Amino acid sequence: MAESDEQYDALGQTYERAKHIPTGLAEQATFLSALPDLAGRSVLDVACGTGFYPRVFADLGAAEVVAVDSSAEMVAYANHREDKEPRGIKYRQLDAAELPVLGGFDIVTAVWLLGYADDPAALDRMTANLAANLAPGGTLVVLVPNPDADFDVLAGPYGRYGYDVVRTGSATFRQPVSVRVLDEPAFAFDSFFWPVGAFEGALGRAGLVEITRAPTIVPVDERGEEFWADLRQSPSFAVFTAKSN
Repeated sequence: MAESDEQYDALGQTYERAKHIPTGLAEQATFLSALPDLAGRSVLDVACGTGFYPRVFADLGAAEVVAVDSSAEMVAYANHREDKEPRGIKYRQLDAAELPVLGGFDIVTAVWLLGYADDPAALDRMTANLAANLAPGGTLVVLVPNPDADFDVLAGPYGRYGYDVVRTGSATFRQPVSVRVLDEPAFAFDSFFWPVGAFEGALGRAGLVEITRAPTIVPVDERGEEFWADLRQSPSFAVFTAKSN
């Protein structure tokens, strides 16, 4: 039985709430500022979730947007939005760990994906799959948990930005955490923070070059720089860009 519009809308509101709290606004500003001009370009978004960023890419003028996610529920919601608000986005259910070559895209993106790799070898495979979908000279942009995060900040004053991050176990090759979204109603999800150099190393081993961490960007609004100081000191996220040869 197909889900009703009300059920789909509730699903989208739940999963996209974190894009609109203060840290989500800074995430968007940082990620979107790191992208090259999308006008007339082809984009592949891996781990697209509800399709939030693919919709933004289409609105920014991308000529082709393909988006994949391993969750049937997320892809169903994204297709529901596409049916209601057609943008020409093509959604497919695919696991990033086994991502085939879908084409040679000008830009490949992955938001909050790489931190969930099961181990360093899986991180390398996942990154190689992303790189394999780039056209020569294409750009990869990934958003990941901040490798040099200050957990005292993330578990304390970071709460003013709409969520906090609390370590939930001992660090191995990555640090497990619980991300608690403090919006109403509150909810939490697991995440993993990898050490400094882990993501850059994986990008380099995938054959990518010009690996760069993008500067953190915060909204220009009435809250002012003092409000954003702790986020600038220790954002929960980091954005890296890299190029194919």
